[in-house]
Amino acid sequence: MAWDPAEKFRQLLQDEEFALHEGALCIAAHGCPGMDLQAELDRLHALVDRCDRSSRDGMLHSLFSELGFHGNRADYYDPRNSFLNEVIHRRTGIPISLAVLTIAIGQLSGNDFDGIGLPGHFLIRDRNETDVFIDVYAGGALLDAQGCEQLFHQITGGDKGFHPAYLAPVDHSSIMERMLGNLRAIYAQNKDYANLEWVLELRTMCPSVPAGEARQLGMINMERGRFDQAARRFEQLAQVAEDDDEDQLQRLATLARARMN
Repeated sequence: MAWDPAEKFRQLLQDEEFALHEGALCIAAHGCPGMDLQAELDRLHALVDRCDRSSRDGMLHSLFSELGFHGNRADYYDPRNSFLNEVIHRRTGIPISLAVLTIAIGQLSGNDFDGIGLPGHFLIRDRNETDVFIDVYAGGALLDAQGCEQLFHQITGGDKGFHPAYLAPVDHSSIMERMLGNLRAIYAQNKDYANLEWVLELRTMCPSVPAGEARQLGMINMERGRFDQAARRFEQLAQVAEDDDEDQLQRLATLARARMN
């Protein structure tokens, strides 16, 4: 049965505790057209069946030692590292995609984790033992708060101050924003506007994404010849903008409509 990954993503965001792996697969479906959602969900459940579900540490050992999931240090900026189906297939990814996978495996096997949005890295935390953090990019290494702080200083070069709030759990929509943010940076760097367009489309569905990204999306719509879509977007933004911005957005909408002819 055909499905609309953008619409499903929009619907998931209405629920604060939506299944992270489903949101991640909606993102992946845009980068991997024709992806079969049910087939990918089945593959995920098959992974759960291959993991030790008796304990947290047993599950982590199964996932990272026996099944061989690992951080992709050879090609960190490969977009496939952000597509959950590709992470499952290739058994490699970046911190946030490996975290989403581990949270999903944990949820389905009785081990609950939270996402921890450490600046420059991404960790997970055991919900039942909240002083235990896990670096999935390092093969499921266990850390305490001090270890997280040391990791932060290693990543940032020791020139930035650490704040305990960095170890607070982040909500599910913020995790999706961050996954999409990684893809936005990759596609923008490569001037890949076709892929940047859908990434921004999904990011603008997330509740705390700055309004400036919707304007950027409108400009990319124009760049790709989607003038009617761009005009409608600029008009919608103008309705909630302040005076100077409203005038500019209305001019952009007029320009977009003129280019439709």
